[in-house]
Amino acid sequence: MIHDRPLAHEPLEALTVERGTRPAAPPIAGVTPAQREAGGHLAAIHRYHLMEIARLTRVMDALEAGEYQPGKLAETLHETQMLQNLRAVGTLCGRECMALTAHHDIEEAHMFPGLSAVGVAALTAVVDRLKEEHLVVHELLHRFEEAARALDAAPGADTFADARAVLEKLAQVVASHFGYEETELRDAIGVHLGGI
Repeated sequence: MIHDRPLAHEPLEALTVERGTRPAAPPIAGVTPAQREAGGHLAAIHRYHLMEIARLTRVMDALEAGEYQPGKLAETLHETQMLQNLRAVGTLCGRECMALTAHHDIEEAHMFPGLSAVGVAALTAVVDRLKEEHLVVHELLHRFEEAARALDAAPGADTFADARAVLEKLAQVVASHFGYEETELRDAIGVHLGGI
């Protein structure tokens, strides 16, 4: 699990998951519909996170339109399950419907090691890449929390622009990361782990 911030000194524009070529998981022959469905549960979990990010974006839009005071952004951010779970386990990417805490413990401690233990180098490369991407997501969420606090403490064009930029980057990175994770791990989760 991620507890430190190795990317804390990276500029915002450098925080991306779209660098180089992402490894691809090998195709798995004979995947049953039930296995594919079991592996597909990850996508449903991710949708919740994307809905929370969209909620924060709507609050930013309302702030920009003058409908809310800056404190509303920090309040909404603190209400999100993803931030509460980030504080509990230090990671973002994971299972909201069963609580991110439990999911990320599984992902980092069991799901990823379980997939790596299959012994397929290409699948292990995907898992390693996803762990690297978790660091980026984690850093962006921390930065967004800091930007929301700064906007609350000193409302203005600069603090608003900073918060908006971080949120936009977070939304972009999370959507890309989730898409990659879902595409590459769906069949492997269903076949090798029986689901999540």
